Amino acid sequence: MNRIDRLLGYLLVFQNRELVRAQDLAARFEVSERTVYRDVEALCEVGVPLYGTPGEGYRLLEGYYLPPVTFSEAEARAIFLAISMLTSLTESGPTQQAATDALDKIRAVLPKATRAQAEALQAMIGFYAITRPPLNLDEPKFAQLLSAIEKRRVVRLHYHAQHSNEVTQRDVEPLHLVFLDKAWILGAYCRMRHDMRNFRLDRIDSLTMLRETFAPRPRTRGALDRGDLHVIVRFDNDIVRWVREDQHFTFLAEEQDEGGVRMHYQVREFQQIRRWLLGWGAQAEVISPPALRAEIRQIAQQQVAQLSTTST
Repeated sequence: MNRIDRLLGYLLVFQNRELVRAQDLAARFEVSERTVYRDVEALCEVGVPLYGTPGEGYRLLEGYYLPPVTFSEAEARAIFLAISMLTSLTESGPTQQAATDALDKIRAVLPKATRAQAEALQAMIGFYAITRPPLNLDEPKFAQLLSAIEKRRVVRLHYHAQHSNEVTQRDVEPLHLVFLDKAWILGAYCRMRHDMRNFRLDRIDSLTMLRETFAPRPRTRGALDRGDLHVIVRFDNDIVRWVREDQHFTFLAEEQDEGGVRMHYQVREFQQIRRWLLGWGAQAEVISPPALRAEIRQIAQQQVAQLSTTST
């Protein structure tokens, strides 16, 4: 990285952080601390109001705003694509409008050639969601949970469980939100279960933010974290390609098998993968563990019995 790019990088760091240590800048930009001191001095000489506190680091004078940054062709292309994706896959609302307004501001400061290239790319590429409704980033439930996470407020959920079809009341400590495949997932500490749990937002019938706050809690599990149950499934060659296209998120690895492919998964509970496996019918065989084989067999027998009763 040349010195000009490095100095611009410093400016972005100072703009986004209240206090910056020389050793942090040295590590980030892969230079010596001596070089950082010389660079900071150069910024001060051109009028950037930086001041240092011994033993703490550098600060940008409060109230000072850096001039608009310029974007490279690759950066402009990435921004245009990201905002195009956001506006295409979300419902109309304040967030979508804010993204559109932001894109207009970015477009106004781009060089003519870069703007033309980015707009041409935007016109060539479209984003569509066929199997799920558009994301609603302005949904009250979503906004409430964001606020609760930020303020560390306990939330009372009325949660509709998928497998038992029961609604339970849970007091949870909300920690993070993750968009997983087709749904938003709330990662939270469940006080009823005394453990981390994931809650789909579309299964939360109602929620109330309580006055009670909670202490910071280490994040031990996320929506993509795998459990301790190792599942091996053999798929016929005829459907291997389609399985790979619609792969389960707990997938680990695969290996060739006679007439098919064995795929390995790591799950927290069988319910995570059971319905997905059943969707592949007789062309998917659970090799292990035996308990999951037994569950799949039982469900298949129940289906056969139900069909036999219906046909008679």
